[in-house]
Amino acid sequence: MDKIVKKHNYVCVSGYGWTGSGACIDILREFKGFGALQGEFRIAKDPYGIRDLEESLVHNWDFIRHDVAIRDFLSFCEVLSRKTGLFSKAGKNFSNKLHIDFMLESEAYIDRLTDMNYLGDTSVHRYYIPAYKNFLMKLRNKFGKNNAKFMYFSRPSKECFLKETRSYIDSLFSNYIGLEKINTLILDQAVSPTNIAGTSKYFENIKIIIIDRDPRDIYANMIKRNKLFGSDPLNIDSASKYIQWHNRLRTISERDKNIDIDKYVLRLSFEDLVLKYDTSVEKIIKFLDIDTQHNNKGMYFSPKYSSKNVGLWRNYNDQSVMDKIGEELINYCYDY
Repeated sequence: MDKIVKKHNYVCVSGYGWTGSGACIDILREFKGFGALQGEFRIAKDPYGIRDLEESLVHNWDFIRHDVAIRDFLSFCEVLSRKTGLFSKAGKNFSNKLHIDFMLESEAYIDRLTDMNYLGDTSVHRYYIPAYKNFLMKLRNKFGKNNAKFMYFSRPSKECFLKETRSYIDSLFSNYIGLEKINTLILDQAVSPTNIAGTSKYFENIKIIIIDRDPRDIYANMIKRNKLFGSDPLNIDSASKYIQWHNRLRTISERDKNIDIDKYVLRLSFEDLVLKYDTSVEKIIKFLDIDTQHNNKGMYFSPKYSSKNVGLWRNYNDQSVMDKIGEELINYCYDY
């Protein structure tokens, strides 16, 4: 019998890295009935996540590929589920954050997508095993021994995959939403701004706000914090690499061009959130059709405090770099 899960309302706030999307999340948290999950929720778009799973099970199906994709997805879910610490493996602690058994929900989701399980053997399973194990398996084959292991067989229709995935996503958040008494859940980076149609469809009732920022300030932040490109921005050609990176990230996918996404996507600049705060908040209220009070206004986001993060590029020590970025990315620069 199909699991019945209550449908929820989602708002995804996304950016391109260092664009200030957290400011929008803080504003939304100030509205009654809105709540934000701590940390980013990237299961739809990250490598080995739902988007990759759909590609292998539905659109790019081949024998063995689906088994490998399911294994990769479940391994990824183990990372999302477990805690992390100074001397432990990486983890996102979603079991504790969401008050569920994250792996149990994920395995049940895969079970609903799986046609059958069987014991099988393929050379693909040997690609990453140690040399000694590979030798032992060859010996077993030579003497007619069985090297079979548990495998998945899954080929769902596009409709089935979407139905089960939406149910899975809702089931992950049901306990959290109930305990926190939330009407609308705010998710950070859940939908890719470079593949909106391909990743937003897994959330049945969702609207998306994408925050961008003056590319000169993004670059200044990257240099200051050694993020994204690591130490590479210290190299002489870093501005050229940054400009290429910036342009590629903002190229709208062909899939997104072919659908009307304006009804559920709002694009705002970080600068407007700060410098045109009231107007930006009104745009958000209208877009989300918010009928509750902004009863905690100023509790999480202060335009005055955040103004110090606007125009960082003006204090950058090499203004020739900023001139180059400003010239080649003029369409993305904020008009002061």
